[in-house]
Amino acid sequence: MTDNEKLIALEEKIAWLEDQVDSQAKELNDVYDKLDRLERQFKVLYSKVGDPYATRAQKDEVPPPHY
Repeated sequence: MTDNEKLIALEEKIAWLEDQVDSQAKELNDVYDKLDRLERQFKVLYSKVGDPYATRAQKDEVPPPHY
């Protein structure tokens, strides 16, 4: 393999790696965008529902209708 062929092979590998990095960066940006949308949706739902982990005192609980 001549020096010129080695150089061409290295340039091809670098071009392929750059394409892979660009592709992964785009996918990562898409994931971050989706995460941001989900966080905004969660905040809206949370504001409508309130704290899902909050508990009421036992005295404030309404007994079921069959009692």
